[in-house]
Amino acid sequence: MRRRTLLASAGAGAGAMLAGPGLSAAPAEAAGTPTLRTYAVQGTDIAVALLPGPAATVLLYAARRFHYEIDALRPGDLVTDASGTVLDIRPGWYPAGARDGFLPYQKIVVHDIVAQCDGLLGWGGDARTPREGRFEIAVAPADHRLRALARRLDTDAAWPSRRVGAGIALPFTADRVRRAQSIRRGMAR
Repeated sequence: MRRRTLLASAGAGAGAMLAGPGLSAAPAEAAGTPTLRTYAVQGTDIAVALLPGPAATVLLYAARRFHYEIDALRPGDLVTDASGTVLDIRPGWYPAGARDGFLPYQKIVVHDIVAQCDGLLGWGGDARTPREGRFEIAVAPADHRLRALARRLDTDAAWPSRRVGAGIALPFTADRVRRAQSIRRGMAR
């Protein structure tokens, strides 16, 4: 399988758009409809249409971590909504209302993804009616906290050696598990 590395040392994040046949920006159908752009998911041959900017950076981060730490993503595994701020991974595998679709270690990774996004990314498995394959932006796309998170994720991807542990997934360390639990409690309020 050919692998694309979208987040190269320059830290392309959501700012890098994959161009090519059928991979251009989607036209807005009506006034007020967001214009989505198609982005490659790092390490895969998958492209997904997302709202450009911080929302895309955060959702691509979640998809990348899912791919590398939970299970390899394949074409057809990612579905987005019209807003470009919701990413459903394998909706047929994780249907609405179903629980326990992940092994315990996989749930730890999912909770760590949410924690590393400072609770600005929601996981559908925590919803009243669960959708375990769903990740969604939990704040308005223009929220300043989302922009700051996207900048941090871009910086971590571009320069992982600048901070201890940055760019390296360590979801099973005691500190990371406690932080994930704390953020989940805060989101449940």
